[in-house]
Amino acid sequence: MSAFPQQFSRQRASHSAGKPAEDGPDLLALPHIYAPVSEPPQPPEVNFAAKLLRHHENIAGIQTGQFLPPVMVDVDLVDGVCNLDCAWCCQAQSRASRPARYMSEETMRRLGPFCHNWGVKAWRISGDSEPTLNRNIDVLIRSGQDAGIDMGLITNGVFLERLTTASALTYLGISLDATTSSTWSRLKRSPASNFRKIIDNVKQVRQECPQLDICIKFVRFQADESLGKNDFSNSLSVLDNSPSNQTGNGEDAEQLDKFSRDLGCRPILKEAYPKGLADSYVFSRCNATPLGGVFDASHNFHLCCDARSVYVLTDDYTRDDWRELPALWGSEKHQQLIESIIPRRCEGCAKRQVNEILQHVVMSSHCSSDYQVNFI
Repeated sequence: MSAFPQQFSRQRASHSAGKPAEDGPDLLALPHIYAPVSEPPQPPEVNFAAKLLRHHENIAGIQTGQFLPPVMVDVDLVDGVCNLDCAWCCQAQSRASRPARYMSEETMRRLGPFCHNWGVKAWRISGDSEPTLNRNIDVLIRSGQDAGIDMGLITNGVFLERLTTASALTYLGISLDATTSSTWSRLKRSPASNFRKIIDNVKQVRQECPQLDICIKFVRFQADESLGKNDFSNSLSVLDNSPSNQTGNGEDAEQLDKFSRDLGCRPILKEAYPKGLADSYVFSRCNATPLGGVFDASHNFHLCCDARSVYVLTDDYTRDDWRELPALWGSEKHQQLIESIIPRRCEGCAKRQVNEILQHVVMSSHCSSDYQVNFI
């Protein structure tokens, strides 16, 4: 039996026909295909949590319980299906818990003006599934562009050629996690030919959009130390608990900087979530959830991108001609749902640092004085 997800075996076979599976000699020495006339200015590096200062009114709303609309939302164009199978995927449980659905064109067209009118500033188009599996992705991006929404897309890149609206994005993230086709194929459980297809797709977008911030995203995974896909959203418990036979990608990580820059892209290297991460949290309440949320393809609105299908504010954000969600935002139901979140049961909180800042620095807690908050 094929090791690859059955529903995509036919498409993958067509890409791999007539091509060798081994790494070509040029994969680690790709030629520069984009050379800017002058080196672009480098902004000063700051901790990402410093972005909170930009949204002080939202922070004040969290302090008082009078929530402003979310700053950034995730938009899931696809629910319940992905063309790859990463060993560390924190969305695998969520994806396996629900049927495959694709956001309709009508929803995409209305989502832009709705978010603009509500006050949402940005979309992260990603999901617990691969967004480019929805062939109408350009409809969503045009909707956001027309509404003045700041947009970023995170994709595995296999079907990136379907995208014709990349120039409307602020950034494009390619979740590659490897610099050789053999490592990529092993980690993603997909034919090595798809790795070369991704590289060709990235080259094409770089040529068409020379100013677009394209990031090669790399999660460094160690099977014996990192959380695996079975460890996330344990309350859903839909995946089997058989151990993964995956090994790591550490050797490829050493080549990431040169590999990315030879493609004219920016490298982003992050460590996979370590086992036992939740035990290290130093916050007890998820104050960060009002800063975001998730519009999924099935019309559910989830409070947290890391716990899709667990904390759902409404099962139809289009209900009452799209008026229900703003009415629920900040309501007693919303507040109670936040109170029900127990952070120690959430493996892999992406906003753990923001939550620590909100609880102990912005607000007063039993250990706020340890941060000497008045000495700035």
